[in-house]
Amino acid sequence: MSVYGTMSHRDGGVQYKSLGAHITAVDCIKFIARKQWFVAGSSDGIHVQEEAIKKKKIQRFRARVSSVTSLAVHPTKPYVLSSSYGGLIKLWDWDKGWECITTFEGEHSDVVCQLAFNPNDTSSFASVSNDRTIKVWGLDSPKSHYTLSGHSDNVKCLDFFTRDDGQYLITGSVDNTAKIWDLQKKTCILTLEVFRSPVIYVFSHPNLPVLITGTRNGIIYLWSSTDFRLRGILNILRGADVMGLACLMESRRVVIGQSHAISIVDIDDEETIGSKGDFESSI
Repeated sequence: MSVYGTMSHRDGGVQYKSLGAHITAVDCIKFIARKQWFVAGSSDGIHVQEEAIKKKKIQRFRARVSSVTSLAVHPTKPYVLSSSYGGLIKLWDWDKGWECITTFEGEHSDVVCQLAFNPNDTSSFASVSNDRTIKVWGLDSPKSHYTLSGHSDNVKCLDFFTRDDGQYLITGSVDNTAKIWDLQKKTCILTLEVFRSPVIYVFSHPNLPVLITGTRNGIIYLWSSTDFRLRGILNILRGADVMGLACLMESRRVVIGQSHAISIVDIDDEETIGSKGDFESSI
């Protein structure tokens, strides 16, 4: 695992440290800002790293699952959700020595690909799976509240967003579509079908009314979250899987993780259609 920081000039970024805590590949990683911890999941468990720049490892434990596929950090409570092969989801409490306090199982019939807490209702979260379903859960019960169905192939990614004070989900699938779900009506209200490749990452920009979708062939699509109109297309590294999307805090900049590269892109209010867009740096 490597830790990167950005520089003020356009030459790119600087790698601070390479952290060699794992003996197997890291499949997912989250940063807990209020604790200054990195939490990483791999096939040999969940690992916690404190003050990554100082390379000080505070604790390691192994979740009793075959492999960790996704992690989600609760915004206020000392909780981390993990998912794994076989449809298993676990809730961990780091204030209790990383005790597993709830197990959610028996509903997803295949790999759980991603988890996310609802930012407007932090007592609930959603999961997507290769069983082609989306499930919405509450922390008060090991059983899901309801299931959303509609994708015709594996569902790989999700994110929450708001529109006109309503709560929505965007999901991406191997069926080459992204879907918009109204969580009040519990139904799909729109299917985005412009893609020529599986949609493997979706992201709701926290500072702009923009939804971002990334595909397996490396194309980034920018959508309005108000009218769902396509606003732009970015082709920074065509053919390189989009592995992750994130926003720099209180910024219009988006970090795009692709196979063998990280790019930083400025998102403006105008439409951006082009082969590369306006990108700051590639690491």
